Amino acid sequence: MTTTEENKALVRRFFAAIENNQLDEFDTIIAADYDDHLPGQSPGREVLKKYFAGLHAAFGNLKLPILALIGEGDKVAVYNSVQGIHQGDYGAFKAKGNPVDAKAFQLYRIENGQLAEHWEVADFMTLVHQIQA
Repeated sequence: MTTTEENKALVRRFFAAIENNQLDEFDTIIAADYDDHLPGQSPGREVLKKYFAGLHAAFGNLKLPILALIGEGDKVAVYNSVQGIHQGDYGAFKAKGNPVDAKAFQLYRIENGQLAEHWEVADFMTLVHQIQA
């Protein structure tokens, strides 16, 4: 059984792996059957790797600063920013070189020392506005 502090450290490690584009780190951080409750997102670790590879391709110098981190039991909540330069296509949005800075709230459930579930509320409207400006 992991402690709340260990769970928070795991989430910090996850965010660092994303920022550093070290997606192979997911093999130890993310459960193979990771369940992502983000609408339209399929479950699984490999799906998550592809998602973040695409995010790195779309947004140069991708940063995910953690603004607040709270843990209790097997859950860790994160309020973070998503920052970068829109240098590659993001879905239907063609790259314009615009800077982005949008906020997101994440909730993770940890099981057996790995991230097992994820919920998110993100300010996608701000992100879309910034990439279309």
